[in-house]
Formats: sequence, structure tokens, C-alpha cells
Amino acid sequence: MKKIFSILFVTLLFFSCQPDEIPPIGEPTDYIPMLTGTWNLDKFEQIDADAESKSFPDFATVKDLTHVFAGHPYTDFSITFNADGTFTSDAGSSYMQMLSSGNWDVDDTEYPSAIILSSGSETQTIALSSLADVILGKVEFKEERKQADTGKIKIKYVYSLSKN
Repeated sequence: MKKIFSILFVTLLFFSCQPDEIPPIGEPTDYIPMLTGTWNLDKFEQIDADAESKSFPDFATVKDLTHVFAGHPYTDFSITFNADGTFTSDAGSSYMQMLSSGNWDVDDTEYPSAIILSSGSETQTIALSSLADVILGKVEFKEERKQADTGKIKIKYVYSLSKN
């Protein structure tokens, strides 16, 4: 009788330890249609990369430039990504330095981490902060300015936009 219980126990143990089948998670998300449309700038920040690398507090590292110039708010800026791969941007009365029109693409169609703007021989690469935000109709573009002689990052810009 002990032998039967032992065999039964081992058999149950063996069959209960089989791995579960992993169900499919669905189709991958297509972010390109989510990026198309008009995006308006909500906030424009400048980050001192040197201060950030030294772990200075935010008040000494981050400067909100959204309304720093009277009569020229950066919230006037908008950019439209068209489904045909073209874009137009409107600086309004802001001092925004971004290409005004041309073609747009992403660095990776499955998991984009940057939008590449091009107009003639000019190219501007803008890093995307989070793909989860794109789903919610928000996006952060990040741009870095490097010192010409050393290539060291001096200033970072963060553009927070929301979709119309």
C-alpha cells in the first residue's frame, strides 16, 4: 500500500510541475498612426548637463523657458506629422528652433526611440521619452546640444507636447 501511495505521489508531483503554456499577448502596437496629427507644446525646459552630472538640485539644474520671453511663449509652437511622412511646424511668436517643414520618420518602426526630421540637407533627430505617453496623447521630445570642440553635452532641452 505504501508503494502505491509513493508511486501515486510521484506521478502527481511530476504532472503538476509541467510549465503552463504562455498565451499570446496580441499584436504589437503600431506607434506611427499614434504619432500622426498635430502636437502643441505645453512646456519647454532647459537642463544644464554639467550641473545635472554633479547631482545639483533641480532649482540649479532645470529652467522652465515656456514663458521666459514676454510676448513670445513657447506654447505658440505646434508640429503636425502627416501620415504621408511629411511634417510642418509653426513656431508662432516663440523662438523655437526646429525645422519648419519636410519629411519625418522614426528610427525603428516597431519601437521608435527618436523622430528624424529632414528638410533638404538638414536633419534633426529628436529623442522620444516614453512610448507609453504616446498612447495617452502626450509626448516628450529630448534634444542635446554639444560643445563643438569637445563633443561634451552642455545643454539638454525637453519639449513636452500634447496631441490635439
